[in-house]
Amino acid sequence: MRNRAKSRRNPGATIESLALNLRWRLRRRLRSLGATVALTAGLGAGCVPASAPLVSARLHPCASTEGPTDGYCGGLDVYEDRSAAAGRRIRLQIVVLPSISSDVHADPLVFLAGGPGQAAAQMASLVQPMFRKVQRTRDIVLVDQRGTGKSNPLNCRAGGDSLHDLTESDERAIDDLKGCLARLPGDPRLYTTTIAMDDLDEVRDYLGYDRINLYGGSYGTRAALVYLRRHGDRVRSIVLDGVAPMDMRLPVYAARDAQRACRAAYPGLSGRVRALFARLDAQPPRVRVAHPRTGVAEDIEVSSKVVASIVFTALYSPLTASILPSLIERAEHDDFQGLLALAFAGESATDAMSLGMQLSVLCSEDSPRYTPADIQREASGTLFGTRLLSGQVKACQF
Repeated sequence: MRNRAKSRRNPGATIESLALNLRWRLRRRLRSLGATVALTAGLGAGCVPASAPLVSARLHPCASTEGPTDGYCGGLDVYEDRSAAAGRRIRLQIVVLPSISSDVHADPLVFLAGGPGQAAAQMASLVQPMFRKVQRTRDIVLVDQRGTGKSNPLNCRAGGDSLHDLTESDERAIDDLKGCLARLPGDPRLYTTTIAMDDLDEVRDYLGYDRINLYGGSYGTRAALVYLRRHGDRVRSIVLDGVAPMDMRLPVYAARDAQRACRAAYPGLSGRVRALFARLDAQPPRVRVAHPRTGVAEDIEVSSKVVASIVFTALYSPLTASILPSLIERAEHDDFQGLLALAFAGESATDAMSLGMQLSVLCSEDSPRYTPADIQREASGTLFGTRLLSGQVKACQF
C-alpha cells in the first residue's frame, strides 16, 4: 500500500495535516469503542436475520495486492457526471469482508473513511481486525470514494524524495498545486460528497443489499449524514464517531481546537511554543538534518508553519503527542531532527491521502461558507494562528 512517491504535504505543509493520520485515530478510537462496536454488532439482536446476498456473484476473491485474501474485491463503473448520465465512466474500487458466521444478517456495515481523501477499501486490512465482532454476523463493505484509492484517484504527488517537499514555500506549493490541477484525471467539480454518496447507493444496489448500517469517523460522519439525507430509506442504523456536523466549516476552527488539545495535554507548554514560533517567524534557521527515512543529509529552512503543522498532526495520537515536550525542547535549541522524524511517523497514512479529491470537497463545500474575516477572527489570539489555515485558503482561491 505504500507508495514511494510522497503525497504533496503543502501548501505550507498544512492542508493534509488537517485530515492526516486517520489510521492513528481509528486505532485509538476503536480500541475504546467497546460499547459502540458491541452496539453495532448487536444491531439485529432479537430479529430473525434474513440471508445476505452472495457478493461472490459480483466480486472475486481478493488477491493479496487488492485486500485481505479472505475478502472479495471488484469494482463498479459509474458515470463521472451522474447528472448527465452520459459520457466518461470511472471505476469504483470495492472490498467486501464477508460474515464469518452462518447466522448472517442481510444488512451489512458500510465503513466510510475520513479525510476527506482517505480510501476505505484501501484501509480494509486495518479495518478488519477492528470490526471482528461485527463481521461475525454482518458483511463489511468498503468502497474507495471517487477520487481516492483506486477509484480514479485525484492525487498530487511530489516528484522527489526530499525534505524540501515538506518545507517548501507557499508560493512553490501553490505553483505545484496549479500544475496538479491541470493534470488531474477528472473534473474536480464532480468529486464532492453528494455525488459520492449517490455512487455508494448504486454500489449498494449492485451488491444486492436492501438496507445498510453506516459507520463514519471524522469526515466520514459528513458522508454518512449526506447519504442519510439522500437515501434515508436505505439506512437501518448509523454510527457517527467524532462528528463533523454539516454546519462545520473546515478549517475555520482548526487553530482553536488544536490549542485546546495541546493545553489539555501539556499545561504551561503553550508559552514556550509561542516563543518558538515567534523566533522562527523572525528568523527561520537554516539547519542540516538527515531525512528520517533515507538518511540523506539536507540543508533546509525551518519555518513556524512547518513546526505548527507537525505539532498539530502529532496531537491526533496519544503516542506521538506524549513525546512533543521533549521534541519541542530540542527544537528550542535548533535541533529539529526529532520533529521532522515525527512528520514521517504516519507516512503510510499520508500516502493514502488523495489531495486533489480533498481540495475538491473542501473548496466546494466549505470554502464558500467562510470569509477571510472569519479565519482571522477564529484564529486571533490562538497559539497556532493562521499557520494551519492559509494553505487551504490559498488553494481554494483557484
